[in-house]
Amino acid sequence: MILFLLGVANEHIFPRRRKMDEIDHILLWTIKVCLVVLFVTLPMALAEELPGDNYWLACSGGDAKIIERSLEQNPAWIHATTDNGEACLHLAGIYGHGEVTTLLLSKGADPNIRSTWEDGLRMHPLSWNVFGGHVENARLLLENGADVNADFDSMVDKVHSVTVTDVALQLQDVEDGDVRFEMMLSLLRKHGGKTMEEIRNANEL
Repeated sequence: MILFLLGVANEHIFPRRRKMDEIDHILLWTIKVCLVVLFVTLPMALAEELPGDNYWLACSGGDAKIIERSLEQNPAWIHATTDNGEACLHLAGIYGHGEVTTLLLSKGADPNIRSTWEDGLRMHPLSWNVFGGHVENARLLLENGADVNADFDSMVDKVHSVTVTDVALQLQDVEDGDVRFEMMLSLLRKHGGKTMEEIRNANEL
């Protein structure tokens, strides 16, 4: 690529019909140096535009200060995803970090973003928080546009789709006595949460 651009420069900036003088030689060498610097530093600059491990660890670890500082310097990171296709809003749902979730939503994070990882089951941040029993974090997402009935793939067979209401019902049975999932189910129902069966039956009417 560098050789190609130098050839273009020689052909169009320094035509062969006239002899190159001292200024031409200086200009040509300046172009050569600039091209070399450009092609050496460009990959590094592009790499710097992608979030590193510190950012993702702050997302899962609940360090809102690091995230805020990172987003001030790199606003586009609000839409970035890990190599496994998970956004910071997903990772904040591992332990239900409300401060991080609030910050991300205020910066324009998509509450319905889905995991693009092959085994990510197309999960959105709300589903991560429902599985974790993080009621207040789920409330934050719902109050900021999360689709309570957005389907995703079942963990059981990855063929059938489920909603977070299906998951909350299952967890209420499995985690008998855990009040978090009773509260979660109540919250989801309050926001219009339905099971996949209820949605299918309603569509058939």
